[in-house]
Amino acid sequence: MSPGGTPPPTDSPWMRVSVDEVMLEVTARPGASRRGVVGVSANRLVIALNSRPDKGAANEELIDLLAREIRVPRSAIMIVRGETGRRKTIRIITHEPAKAASRLRQISKPK
Repeated sequence: MSPGGTPPPTDSPWMRVSVDEVMLEVTARPGASRRGVVGVSANRLVIALNSRPDKGAANEELIDLLAREIRVPRSAIMIVRGETGRRKTIRIITHEPAKAASRLRQISKPK
């Protein structure tokens, strides 16, 4: 974090970093054969999921995948918009938003 308690600037249009949280704009692709971050498209982080969008299974997989990748507890991640659609807004509550944002930038880069 920079001096004065302000969050670091973000260079990703799909991510907003504040003092105690990170907000993500995500497009979920349920029913994919391979799970993981696909890349960035139309100012959104694209994430492929194995689960079908049935009874919240894909949402649970999305939260699990993000928690593992960012290394935060599952309870720190919530879907604040788009629970039943592919386009979602995700809120990650953390005491280290700069670290979470850095990890998200790393996983969003093509391999």
